[in-house]
Amino acid sequence: MNPNHDTIAELEALTAEMAETQDLGGKRLNDLLEKRGKLIRCLIASNFDAADCRLVSIIAHADQLQERLQRRAESIRSDLSGLETTRLLMAAVKSTLSAPQPPVGLDISA
Repeated sequence: MNPNHDTIAELEALTAEMAETQDLGGKRLNDLLEKRGKLIRCLIASNFDAADCRLVSIIAHADQLQERLQRRAESIRSDLSGLETTRLLMAAVKSTLSAPQPPVGLDISA
């Protein structure tokens, strides 16, 4: 059996699993990315058939995954920005509430 064929098949299955992964920040995704990098380096180091149609599918899955990761990263950045805005607002409210209040009442000393 051709070792490149096996490597491409494994890379194809791994990329499909990555595309289906729901937890984009999880340890499993990091493991998959690391393994995928090793498989790609293995293919680059060997004589593989660049015309293999499975590589086109793998690249398409990788593009979809990259877009999904980018959207998720943008969402996280937006959430963090919102949290920072909320933190600043809470700090402003807290400083306003803790400011000494002027005495309320009538001055009857005169």
